[in-house]
Amino acid sequence: MQPQTIVSGAFSPCRRCGNEVVVLKIGRWDEPEDVYRELVDGLAGNVVPMVILCVLLVGTGTYGFWTHPSAFVLVAMAGGVAAALVKIAMVLDHQRHRLAYRHASLDKVRRHETLHGVSTIAVSLAVSLFSVAIYSLPDPVLHLAPVCLWFGYSASLIARVSIRPHIAGAAILSLGLPSTLAIASLGTPSHLMVAVVFAVFTAAGIQSVGYVYQTARDGVALRLQLAALARRDPLTGLLNRLGLRDALAALPQGGCLAVAIHTLDLDGFKAVNDAFGHQAGDRLLAILAARVQSSVSEATIVARTGGDEFVLAQIGVNDEEAVGRLAERIHRQLTRPCDIGVARPVTVGLSLGYATGLLSQVSLDDPMHQADARSYAVKRGGGGVLGPGERVHRQPAATPSLARRAVAR
Repeated sequence: MQPQTIVSGAFSPCRRCGNEVVVLKIGRWDEPEDVYRELVDGLAGNVVPMVILCVLLVGTGTYGFWTHPSAFVLVAMAGGVAAALVKIAMVLDHQRHRLAYRHASLDKVRRHETLHGVSTIAVSLAVSLFSVAIYSLPDPVLHLAPVCLWFGYSASLIARVSIRPHIAGAAILSLGLPSTLAIASLGTPSHLMVAVVFAVFTAAGIQSVGYVYQTARDGVALRLQLAALARRDPLTGLLNRLGLRDALAALPQGGCLAVAIHTLDLDGFKAVNDAFGHQAGDRLLAILAARVQSSVSEATIVARTGGDEFVLAQIGVNDEEAVGRLAERIHRQLTRPCDIGVARPVTVGLSLGYATGLLSQVSLDDPMHQADARSYAVKRGGGGVLGPGERVHRQPAATPSLARRAVAR
């Protein structure tokens, strides 16, 4: 495997939602950004192997120094323990700030991955130096200890770090190459044979990294795909209730950013369904959902929460008039005639209520309930838009008789 530096800038349609997403390239594999973030986050589970490594380094180094006093062994042991402790501190910091890392910018995630990579390779080089120090001792029995360390730490790298294959591959190479050369330098046929075995297992370990990475990447991608599908309405591609709840929960809390909640209820949709069938009704919902999405900014959260019910969360509103203008625009868009493949275009009405709240609130339940209540109130009055003030727009909804006349023609 020839690792390459991670690059970005390519865009590809997301299989889960149809939107364009950043596709990163690592080696010969492509990674959607959400998969990349998840894999980097997996580097936070590497504390136990580092603790075990520290214990083994201290135990082996102490025994080696006690039986054959050598400053080289002592320095190498201290360097290995120091590198492992730095790695442990980094992983613990990752675990402590895991939520922040998951929502960090892509550049910050890359820097964090780089730090993980540097620390992992530093530990490998430190273990290699310690192995060379042990091999310098005249006790052949002690030479078994670095072999055990090599196989144990290599297995840990393959199992836990292969999710970033360029890091794992470089770490295994940094671990295996110096040890192989140190054993071969002892010159005996037995040591040369062991050096050959080390070289073969180093190459096999790097190959295993590629296999484990591909399996992990595919598993993460499938899990994220299933999670995304569970939060999306399959007909319109909008968020469903679960997706809306998660999107609102993911908004940053503690600020003074205002959010406007719009609840939309179609008027006359059942009449269209009864007159033209459910397939026509589905086409109508898809058209109206597309109109809603084209009417709002990318920051606005849009969800279909029921058969003919939608919810919008307008993030970062500046004033009440901007909220009212968006409500009117959506009303105009959704009450225009729709061509759903029947005799003539059909029209439905819309009851829209909206309310505002702050992200600093514990939840957005209050403005959601207020918007719901206003939507139902305006529906009873014949449809239109109703905000905290007076009704600003009204248009009669489609009726069963209108639908029957449309199909008759």
